[in-house]
Amino acid sequence: MLKKFPAKILLFGEYTILNGSKALAVPFHQVNGLWSFEENDSEISKASRKSLKEFHEKKLSSSINYDLLGEDLEKGLWFDSSIPNGYGLGSSGAVIAAIFDRYGKSCGDIYKDKEMLGRLEDFFHGSSSGLDPLVSFAGNPLLLHSFSEIETLKKTPELEGFFLLNTGKPRQAGALISVYQEKIKDPLFKQGCAEVLAREVNFAIDAVLSGDKEKIFHHMWHISKFQWEYFPEMIPTKERDIWARGIESGDYALKLCGAGGGGFILGYAHRHGLQKMKELLGTDDLISLV
Repeated sequence: MLKKFPAKILLFGEYTILNGSKALAVPFHQVNGLWSFEENDSEISKASRKSLKEFHEKKLSSSINYDLLGEDLEKGLWFDSSIPNGYGLGSSGAVIAAIFDRYGKSCGDIYKDKEMLGRLEDFFHGSSSGLDPLVSFAGNPLLLHSFSEIETLKKTPELEGFFLLNTGKPRQAGALISVYQEKIKDPLFKQGCAEVLAREVNFAIDAVLSGDKEKIFHHMWHISKFQWEYFPEMIPTKERDIWARGIESGDYALKLCGAGGGGFILGYAHRHGLQKMKELLGTDDLISLV
């Protein structure tokens, strides 16, 4: 049976890890990708083969067996993935993890693997930290105390209450990261991210790891409010009303899932089930993380 490479969800730490906070990333097995040689003329298979051929031509690393990759491409290889592109779930990371697994070789050092995976994912993004493909490759949750101190968790934390809200709109992370880099030049904004938001992120991660639902919601609410006030460019216009209603009502809390701007929004509701959340948000387009 062919190995499946899961999507990833960055529960907490988007942007703030750049200012010294922790980050928590988990594999999301509900959507994944795997290698296929099946004859298929779908748009997905055509796009995958085209992308893989371009990757093969670039030859980004001597550690990849490009001869074997080329032979497989001649046989019709493509990456059959259910991970949506541009939604913050690491669609390109899963492809790179699969390439590294089949045509590369782990050296057994998580930091060197992360560096190599990042170099390979540069093909898609221009510059990659390597975190997305590392989560997909490892298939385990990763707790980042910093980019240079990564802890592999033996089991996925309890994620009951967390859900994804589909905005129906893909986004380009690069443009939003540029917006953040401009905003962080403002001393007051930088202080808020480094002291207020980073603190709440760290507390939220601690609460998730300890399974304290009341504390998770408390810190999720504060993160939601901070992002509402300081990251308005990253919140899609269509979702601004329900974002604000969550802050006002305390029924749920929404936060960015990755760079923001579209894709999925991460939500948490510790007192309501998924069906109730669909009623409160007026949409069936929610996915539970459990």
